[in-house]
Amino acid sequence: MKLHAGWRLQVLIFITAFAILVSRRPDALFNAQFWAEDGKCWYAEAYNLGIIQSLVLPKGGYFQTISRLTAGFVQFFPLLWAPLIFNLTAIVIQILPVYLIASVRFSQLIPNLRTRLFLGLLYLALPNSFETHANITNAHWHLAILACMVVLATPSRLLVWQVFDIAVILLSGLSGPFSVLLAPIAAIIWWLRRQRWSFILLLGLTAGAVVQGIAILLTGHSSRVHTSLGATPDLFTKILASQVFLAALIGQKGSKLISSISFGYSIIAILIAVAGTALFLYCLLKAPLELRLFSIFAAGVFGMSLLSPVVSETVPQWWLLWRPGTGVRYWFIPMLAFVTILTWLLGATRPRRLQLTARIALVIMLAGIVVDWRYPTFADLKFKNYSKQFIEAPTGTKVTIPINPPGWFMELIKH
Repeated sequence: MKLHAGWRLQVLIFITAFAILVSRRPDALFNAQFWAEDGKCWYAEAYNLGIIQSLVLPKGGYFQTISRLTAGFVQFFPLLWAPLIFNLTAIVIQILPVYLIASVRFSQLIPNLRTRLFLGLLYLALPNSFETHANITNAHWHLAILACMVVLATPSRLLVWQVFDIAVILLSGLSGPFSVLLAPIAAIIWWLRRQRWSFILLLGLTAGAVVQGIAILLTGHSSRVHTSLGATPDLFTKILASQVFLAALIGQKGSKLISSISFGYSIIAILIAVAGTALFLYCLLKAPLELRLFSIFAAGVFGMSLLSPVVSETVPQWWLLWRPGTGVRYWFIPMLAFVTILTWLLGATRPRRLQLTARIALVIMLAGIVVDWRYPTFADLKFKNYSKQFIEAPTGTKVTIPINPPGWFMELIKH
């Protein structure tokens, strides 16, 4: 049966993707609670300082506009609804890359719709990605993927797609440092295609990169944790093997099991890192331009994450970074690039040994998907009860509300 990416299929894709994401952590929908900065920073600052003032505040050295906009929007709703609206917004953002890759705009890059849907499924089911799931704080990682896809996709003359492209580029450019990496990629695409729309996207990303660059220069040093990196070649190899290649295939739990081997894991990590890097280099030499550029973007994200991570305020960063479950958000895009390369290697024109390697790796990945499918349920901190207390509190009262992860709090001054 021939598949057509018409509106019926797009609706089916959205519903299916939504169901998949909710199934990985149902409480995100059925017992919605704030996660970390969602409550402590975005909502609290929008409420306490006002929507406009909070919008122009950088966090962690750069602007995070998508989080600020969502927090501003939910100010028009009761506090009780806020976590649910946060989570729903984050889930919709997660779905959009699948929606785009299934559209006709990727039919020239990947003619087979089944292959595009397969990639979309791998993206939704990617192991070792709980930290980027259904929360606004880390939604900018998904926006970065979406912005990269917009740059690489075939331009559309339809107004709805053009509005979509501009919105994604501007939101992503002002919601994290990724525009600094994406602007050069957009420049390459424009130089080779010489299309007016590619130039417009380049301008948007360049503007975002300039704004974020200024914010990083002015506030980045003073607003980030300054614990030493503790970088060594051995730790670099372990991070690459454990957090990117192993975690993408056998999940966080499987990677944790293998990396717990006290004798000989350094040798295992070297072998895994060399094998994965070899596939990456082969992609850079033989893959279509768009996949090469996406892989370069992912490598840039990996490098940027290693240079400026925040996972501890006391211990050198790399000492913890190699341990599965640490800094999960940093590895999301590199892992996605890795499994995309594996999918490309399945193509009939690739060498048989590489096809076989990719098949074996993707079959192994089924185990990682299964063991990492369900994310841990958030601790039930009785948010409904606290939201009721906040409503009943007198004006001027400071109300402290516990949020996830346990130990975090949100402070609101009732007005």
